[in-house]
Amino acid sequence: MKNAGYFLIVPMLFLVFSVHGQDPQPIDVQSRIVECEGCHGPNGNSTRDDVPILAGRPAAEIEEGMAEFYFYERHCPTVTPQSGNGPATPMSMCNVANSLSKEEVQALAQYFAGQ
Repeated sequence: MKNAGYFLIVPMLFLVFSVHGQDPQPIDVQSRIVECEGCHGPNGNSTRDDVPILAGRPAAEIEEGMAEFYFYERHCPTVTPQSGNGPATPMSMCNVANSLSKEEVQALAQYFAGQ
């Protein structure tokens, strides 16, 4: 019975390495931009007192802010989107940050920095 652990570890390692080695999925930045604009306004120009303007902020600053939300180092406000096609469901910025890949955060930061 001392080899029982081997039979559990080997399949788990295979799964980790096979998933890690997959090609990344293409990023649909446009749909993520629309989601962000639901609260942050068109092109990141928020008109709301409770939502910051993203347009023109340095990409590094936006990425840093998203990392703080991701790691729950920053207060996670819950905001209800005021535009977009989806239902007006309150969203937590920490949940939003945790739903994005690193590549998506970088692409969104670049987009809003250029607005």
